[in-house]
Amino acid sequence: MALKMGCIEVPPSIIEKTGYIELDEHCDKPGHEKFSMMLLNNEVICPKCWVENKDKQIQVEQMEKHLLNSTKDKKDYLKRFSIVHNKSILDKGLKDYINKTNAESEIKKQASEVTRKIIENQRNVFLFGPAGTGKSHVAMGILMNINAISNDRRCLFVSVPKLYELIRKSYNSQYVDTLTEDDYLTRLNKADVLVLDDIGAELSMNTNKQASDFVTRILYSILNAREGKSTIVTSNHSIEQLGFILDERIISRIKTDVVYIDFGKVSDKREIVSTLKS
Repeated sequence: MALKMGCIEVPPSIIEKTGYIELDEHCDKPGHEKFSMMLLNNEVICPKCWVENKDKQIQVEQMEKHLLNSTKDKKDYLKRFSIVHNKSILDKGLKDYINKTNAESEIKKQASEVTRKIIENQRNVFLFGPAGTGKSHVAMGILMNINAISNDRRCLFVSVPKLYELIRKSYNSQYVDTLTEDDYLTRLNKADVLVLDDIGAELSMNTNKQASDFVTRILYSILNAREGKSTIVTSNHSIEQLGFILDERIISRIKTDVVYIDFGKVSDKREIVSTLKS
């Protein structure tokens, strides 16, 4: 039989499996003052807060399930769930990429060809070269083209350094409303075409330092779940350079059925933008 605390029922399965102790303390959240705290699974909780959090989790799961079911919502996935440092990147199409040199025109041509290859047979792509040459812009442009052409591809752009930041933040219990590590990884897994932007940014080629266990675990979890799907990786490092700092299993997955786009001969786009503004 379920026990009640105020109007909140404590499920029998929870009582049976974890034990249950009612405490003299009360919740200090406005509107919850009448509810006694309880010791559940070695944690002091308010039963009202517990039920509300469960309801919220169910609502989020139902909302995401609904979003995944329609063509429009698949197309909305890109802007709704992408993880970026600057939201302006979400409006960067290939048509906006400045190509004044032969090298830049070739980049644009390759990006258009890659779009077709991804739609046809799920190719992977590795964009590499110096910072500021427009790799993120081109990667987003490829996603936008796929989003416009294909009705059955769910696209997502993820700044890898920002993802690390958000996942680390989720470990802090004071951020009760943040997504969990599993939530973020699930969103990435659901994308048919995923951009992992700026891999290796946290590591310098001038040191012998290798990726942390945290970075290795997160990257491997993402890439290992992407079999049969397209992954577009951008980096300031070549694949050979990344081989010195990342686990060989990660490198192997990046290199699987991959198309390389080299930005080595492209000028720094930030200087061009700065000149245009001055």
